[in-house]
Amino acid sequence: YAQSFKQMIVAGHYDWVNSDIEKNFSVQGTGTVNLDTELVHLNRNIGSDEALKELDHLGYRAATAEELLAFGAAYTEKQLEFPIVALGTVRRVNGFRRVLCLWGGRLGRSLNLHWFDGGWGGGYRFLVVRK
Repeated sequence: YAQSFKQMIVAGHYDWVNSDIEKNFSVQGTGTVNLDTELVHLNRNIGSDEALKELDHLGYRAATAEELLAFGAAYTEKQLEFPIVALGTVRRVNGFRRVLCLWGGRLGRSLNLHWFDGGWGGGYRFLVVRK
């Protein structure tokens, strides 16, 4: 949390960043925090609210935007395997609830926004922190 949101994005060395992210997200917190994050694969189509309930039942909380950015900077190749979502920070962007998502593919690594209310396919991983 000692960096600005822009510095956190730069540290991730993304090939593409959605321009709405810096306009709508900012660092929430202070200091330095050490956390053990995990990736949870629910392996089915699921809505955000249902995913949050299931993660809670499993003993996790959804990672925040800052935690996703730290993960993306530390594990740069992981998002090339599957998309990674942080449901812990939701912002209204252009009238829709949105969350950060790490994507990867033939064009490289990207930091994008996904609709919170749009649902998640079985290939997504959720970044979480043990409660």
